[in-house]
Amino acid sequence: MNMTLDAEEISRLGLWGNYSIPKDNPYTTDKELEPEIWALGLSNPWRCSFDSENHSRFICGDVGKDQYEEINIIKKGGNYGWRVYEGPYATHPSYAPGGYTKPTSITTIFPVTGYTHDSVDASKGPASVVGGYFYRGAADPCLNGWYIYTDLYSYDIWAAIETTENSENFTSFSVPFGCAHDSPMECGFKPGAHNVPDLGYVLSLSEDNNKDVYLLTSNGVYRVAAPSRCRYHCSKERYSNVTRVASSGNLLQAASLVACFISFMVVI
Repeated sequence: MNMTLDAEEISRLGLWGNYSIPKDNPYTTDKELEPEIWALGLSNPWRCSFDSENHSRFICGDVGKDQYEEINIIKKGGNYGWRVYEGPYATHPSYAPGGYTKPTSITTIFPVTGYTHDSVDASKGPASVVGGYFYRGAADPCLNGWYIYTDLYSYDIWAAIETTENSENFTSFSVPFGCAHDSPMECGFKPGAHNVPDLGYVLSLSEDNNKDVYLLTSNGVYRVAAPSRCRYHCSKERYSNVTRVASSGNLLQAASLVACFISFMVVI
């Protein structure tokens, strides 16, 4: 990993450029690898983040090629398998300009969760994971600690829950979602599905200083909102007096859990 330094520190240390490489980086003494490298074997990471309540937990979505979209917890010196593996599946590339690597020659760290390409609706486009965040915002306390992620082309939003704290064993499921009834911008719906909001293409997720999570999409910007604004019930939400339509008592009862979004118009 790189550490950003100010001009005075660069001058004092006699360095070039605007960063320095920590001496304990995993490959600083490896002549075949650049010393900046922190981990290996990723295909095309898209959206990485730290857990704001566990800063040592660094997680990335990694876009696959033919079979699998993956979510990885990145560790120092870890090897995540590409191009020997795509997610948990062995690959058999027809062309390998860097040479072929035997699976037995590497110690692969497999994804903590993900999804196969045939598990998503490909009518909009091929699968392409968008990594997200461990939700730590105050708007929806029933989402606390869930890792929220999505796909560029899909109408799905997923949550991954660690079944036991610090076990790195995750259960992942699709989260039903809706738009707030008082959203400043009216939400459209997926063609042919009047109860599924049409977010368009989800380009990225983001988190602000209040730990609120946003979705940047081709149809606008959306923020996770209080469940009651979508007329959903969360037992942990204060002052909610809406009709109970979803249970949140058991985190693993995925089918009963929902996410509420409020949309924004962004003026530049």
